[in-house]
Amino acid sequence: PRPKEDELPNNSDEKDDVVQEESKKKINYRLCASILLGDGFHNLADGIFVGTAFMLCSKSMAYAIVAATVYHEIAQEVADFFLLIGHGGLRVIPALCLNFVSGLSVLLGGIIVLSANLTAESTGVLLAMSAGVYLHIAASECVPRIDPALETWKDALLMIFTFALGAVPIGLVLLNHEHCEG
Repeated sequence: PRPKEDELPNNSDEKDDVVQEESKKKINYRLCASILLGDGFHNLADGIFVGTAFMLCSKSMAYAIVAATVYHEIAQEVADFFLLIGHGGLRVIPALCLNFVSGLSVLLGGIIVLSANLTAESTGVLLAMSAGVYLHIAASECVPRIDPALETWKDALLMIFTFALGAVPIGLVLLNHEHCEG
């Protein structure tokens, strides 16, 4: 954490030393690469889902899938940003830029699906692989961290609430469920 203004030395040379020391904070390159690569694959899977929706579904269903995707991406991208600056050691502007670049892989996923002449089988395989990305992240990254973090019943309620908050957009999309042409 940065020192508060009143905690900085009065001498401007000493202030410069504190600011320089702050800017030399160690960057955890392995963690940053892991976050950005994971986010890139996550966004690629989102692009595949959205591209498939526009290719095979009605416009209203495709836009509902886009809305649900944007809704869940906001929280995920904000979390990635805070991990990059808090634990990864990046400064704000580089963290924002790198997070934005990894987010562009959603376009790549959409372009791949929309530009390729995919058969129904290959579309199914792509969707299954994309779903596997989500299942892998949930099973290997999220679930193992929940139990040790639960110390009180309030923590458990908060966990259930945040899970429901993430599941609601999926449920809302499925209220108007239709099978897309394949």
